[in-house]
Amino acid sequence: MKVLQILVTFLIAAAGGLLFHFLRVPLPWMLGPLTVMMIFQAVSGGRARWPIQFRNLGLIVIGYSLGRTVTLETAGEILANLPLMFGVTLLSVIFCLGIGYLTHRRTGISLASGMLGSIPGGLAQMVLLTEEIKDADVTVVLFMQMMRVLAVIFSVPFIAAYGIGPMPGGLPLPPVATEPHALMAALPAILAAPLGAWLASLLKLPIPCLLGPIFAAAAAVLLGGSAPPVPPLLMNLALIFFGTYFGVITTLESLKKLGKVFPYAFGGAVALLVFTYLLGVGLTLLTPATLLTGFLSTAPGGLSEMGVVGLALHADVAFITAYQLFRLFSILLMVPPLLRWRFKR
Repeated sequence: MKVLQILVTFLIAAAGGLLFHFLRVPLPWMLGPLTVMMIFQAVSGGRARWPIQFRNLGLIVIGYSLGRTVTLETAGEILANLPLMFGVTLLSVIFCLGIGYLTHRRTGISLASGMLGSIPGGLAQMVLLTEEIKDADVTVVLFMQMMRVLAVIFSVPFIAAYGIGPMPGGLPLPPVATEPHALMAALPAILAAPLGAWLASLLKLPIPCLLGPIFAAAAAVLLGGSAPPVPPLLMNLALIFFGTYFGVITTLESLKKLGKVFPYAFGGAVALLVFTYLLGVGLTLLTPATLLTGFLSTAPGGLSEMGVVGLALHADVAFITAYQLFRLFSILLMVPPLLRWRFKR
C-alpha cells in the first residue's frame, strides 16, 4: 500500500512538472511538483507519501551540479569576497531581527518567536531551536519560516527569469574530458558525490546530502579531475524529487493558521526580498558579479533553491554557492547560541 502511494505521488508530481513545463513557468520540474502536491494533500486529506530518502537522492544530484562549477579562479574570487560576504550576512541578519521585533510589537507574539520566525537560517533549524527557548512558540515560528520559504521559492525564479533574465550564453564551466574513456575519467568525481554526502552526515553538517556532494565535486575539479554535467533527464528527476518533498510537507491547512501574524509574515518576506535585491545591486557595484548572480547570492532562500535557479539561468553558480554557504554557516553557527543566550538570561 505504501509503495502504491509513493508511486501515485510521483506520477502526480511528474504531471505537475510537465504542466508547468508547457506553461513555461520558471523551474517547472521543481515548482510544478511542489504546487500540485500542496493541492493534492489538501483534497486527499494528506494521502501523499514521499520518503525523505528520495529528497536526499535529488539533493545529491543538485549538490554535484553545484560543486562541479567551482574552479581555481572562482575559489580565488570566493576568498577575495570574504569581507563582503560577512557584510552582506550581517546586514541581512540585522534586517531580519528588525522584522522580528516589529512583528512582536504589532501582533503580541513573544519576542523570541518573532526573532526565530524571521531569521533565514533554515526552517528546520529555527524550529528545532524553539524547543530550547521556553518563550518561543513553535507554531508561530514554523508559520513565519514557512511563509518566507514559500515566498522565496515561488517569487525568486520569476524575478530572476523575467525581471532580470538569464545570462546570454552562460558562464564557462570546468573542462570535461572528451577522450573515449571520458566516463572512466569522470568516475572519481561522480562517486565522490554520494561519498561526500555520507561523510557530511557522519560529521553532522547541516543539509549533508547537499553540502557533502558540493564539497566533494568541487574538490575533484580543483584536483584536476573531470566532472561532466548532469544529463537533463536526471537533473529534472532530481528536481521532481526535491519539489515533491516540499509539497508533501507544506500543507494548505497550515497556511490558514495565525491570521493576525499573516500580514506581517508575508510583508516581512516581501520586505526581505526587496532588501536582498538591493544588496545584490550593491554587489554588482563592488564585484564583477552580474545583477542575476548578485541577487541569487543574497536572496533569503536555501542554498539548493538558489543554486538550482542559478544553474537554470546560467548565472555564476560558484559565486552564488559561496555567498549562500557563508550565510548558512554563519547563521547556523553564530545566531542560535546568541539567541539562546539572550532568551535564557
